[in-house]
Amino acid sequence: MKQQHGGAPSNRPDLLDFSANLNLLGMPDSVRDAIRESAESCARYPDPFCTELCAETAIAEQIPPEQLVFGSGAADLIFRIVQTMQPKNALLAVPCFSEYEKALRSAGCAIRTYPLLPEHVFMLDEQFLSMLTPDLDMVFLCSPNNPTGRLIPRDLLQKIAAICAQHQIMLICDECFLGLSSHEPAHSISAYLNAYTIRLTAFTKLYAIPGVRLGYAVCGSSEIAAQIRDCGQYWSVSAPAQAAGLAALKTQEYVHRSVKMITKEREYLTENLRSLGFIVYDSDTNFILFRTYEDFAERMLNENILIRDCSNFRGLSPGYFRIAVRTHDENRLLIAAAERSLHG
Repeated sequence: MKQQHGGAPSNRPDLLDFSANLNLLGMPDSVRDAIRESAESCARYPDPFCTELCAETAIAEQIPPEQLVFGSGAADLIFRIVQTMQPKNALLAVPCFSEYEKALRSAGCAIRTYPLLPEHVFMLDEQFLSMLTPDLDMVFLCSPNNPTGRLIPRDLLQKIAAICAQHQIMLICDECFLGLSSHEPAHSISAYLNAYTIRLTAFTKLYAIPGVRLGYAVCGSSEIAAQIRDCGQYWSVSAPAQAAGLAALKTQEYVHRSVKMITKEREYLTENLRSLGFIVYDSDTNFILFRTYEDFAERMLNENILIRDCSNFRGLSPGYFRIAVRTHDENRLLIAAAERSLHG
């Protein structure tokens, strides 16, 4: 089966994987230990309400726990939100994470798109506001956006939230990569949360635990949260995932160190890719979108390096690629391999 997202296939453990946008520091030791120690609890059903994890997250988020919904990763929650709301008309700013469209189509929803253009460096602009018409039921946004890495400007985000509330349009803002940005939390939708707003986030990227599957939604309405909670399987979050989440919440120093390293290494990669003649777009998080020869992914695979071919993103053509920001030694290997692939 053809992979639709980043991440090295299980039969290629030899690859240096730049295709998955995970924290360059890897899984925190405390999270790894918590997962190991949760083994005995796997003989029992997990807490279907994630009671302890919900309580601790509510303190961190400074919101009532009734406004939180946990799921098996953000992707699980995307589908649950759509199935709960059953929207008829939805709007996407493209390119964006393909699971939004997949979830909407599974509910028979008509989809409108707003193009993010390379000549505007893929930034969402105020013209988007004209698309927020009263006949819309749902809007998905991602900040920083995947695969472009761009944040939505704060003043624009505030206007979008206000118009969506005015027209009773459910606004879902995916912030799974915001924790890996030096601009967090200033650019979060949390400042503009209302009854028609849902903020999505996940432990996957920030704590480098994609195999655990853990994410949550912050809902402006506790009633909406209850509806989403009731839509989907009863035991949606495993015991190891809940243990990992509780441990992760206590690793703030790890997060600060990660963001500092990501910022420095992103600048290194951007500068060196541009020096090779690539068109590189500025990013606000732990991955970079760039454009070069259409066969560049194959050239890099010959170097045992996996990058994300972005040609299957709506709105991008062949020649667009995305790489994660990794450690300096790994980033040096990528730049050296890229140079060899161009002159080999």
